[in-house]
Amino acid sequence: MDDMVDAMRQEMAHRMGQVDSWQTVYFGGGTPSVLTAQQIQSLIDTATSHAPLQAGAEVTLEANPEDVDDRSIDHWIQAGVNRISLGVQSFEDSQLQWMNRAHNASQAVDAIKRLQDAGLSHITMDLIYGLPETSLAYWQDQVGQALAMDIPHLSTYGLTVEDKTVLHADIASGKISKPMDERSVEDFMWHRSHLREQGWLTYELSNSCQPGFEASHNAAYWRGEAYVGIGSGAHSFDGQWERRLNVANNPMYIKAMKAGDSLGFELETLGPIERRNEQLMTGLRTDLGFQRSHAGKWAETLDHLWSDAIAKGHMLRLEDRWKLTDAGMMWSDAIAAAGFITDNTDL
Repeated sequence: MDDMVDAMRQEMAHRMGQVDSWQTVYFGGGTPSVLTAQQIQSLIDTATSHAPLQAGAEVTLEANPEDVDDRSIDHWIQAGVNRISLGVQSFEDSQLQWMNRAHNASQAVDAIKRLQDAGLSHITMDLIYGLPETSLAYWQDQVGQALAMDIPHLSTYGLTVEDKTVLHADIASGKISKPMDERSVEDFMWHRSHLREQGWLTYELSNSCQPGFEASHNAAYWRGEAYVGIGSGAHSFDGQWERRLNVANNPMYIKAMKAGDSLGFELETLGPIERRNEQLMTGLRTDLGFQRSHAGKWAETLDHLWSDAIAKGHMLRLEDRWKLTDAGMMWSDAIAAAGFITDNTDL
């Protein structure tokens, strides 16, 4: 871990000249809570030595419940962390064991209470729906427990089956049943409706919150703003046309940073078509939708391409934008793809 942290600090030194200030800082894409308090502090100190944090900047740390104790919380707060993203996944021990999680339900509850007692009000929790052999009542109980603990932000993800995983092997062998699409749809539709009844904002496909608790960092991705990704496998975007992808092999990344960064990444230059299609895809994931002003002369064509989705109640055509309904969110990838531009002359 020391070698990785040193390499990340070296990468910051190579690249921070392009940054004026930080609007957000996010420790994620893995399990950063396994780092020591000193390592987290050193990364924040290095970042802020090159560019200051803006007033009220959101500083988020992803954490697993088993890594949360009073000492670690104190160190995180001292380092400047003001938002925690907690990987709870479930409040039921049998499901956590099935998912091979290291924590149990009581540890998750304890972690939340400790964070709240320390004064951290910006807590988001990950929960997974559409689990095999569960019912809507199970999912209602999971969401209910989160709301009862006054969690202001939920990130909810439908279970997916990826190749070459234990889950894939268990399903192939018949050890467990395959998750049903109907189960995920019912869970998704229920929690979106229920949270809005509680006064929440369902502001993105996988994210809901009490008003004022939106994730500023993630929202910047959906708006297509610039961000700098530091670390092995990290992505960056200049907000216009260029993406950067760091090598995802840890030893190769560390070696590249020690050598001066020049061989540790790949660059991708987006064209106008790719840029517009990304705006469309990410916009449709959000409650704001895809703005008509971004479509240009493609707008009337989109009205036609999306007429079927509108007729089915999967999409709303508003005066200034197109917006997916809850039912449409379940088809967001297909609806977005139907509206992709393929020719520069359409811009």
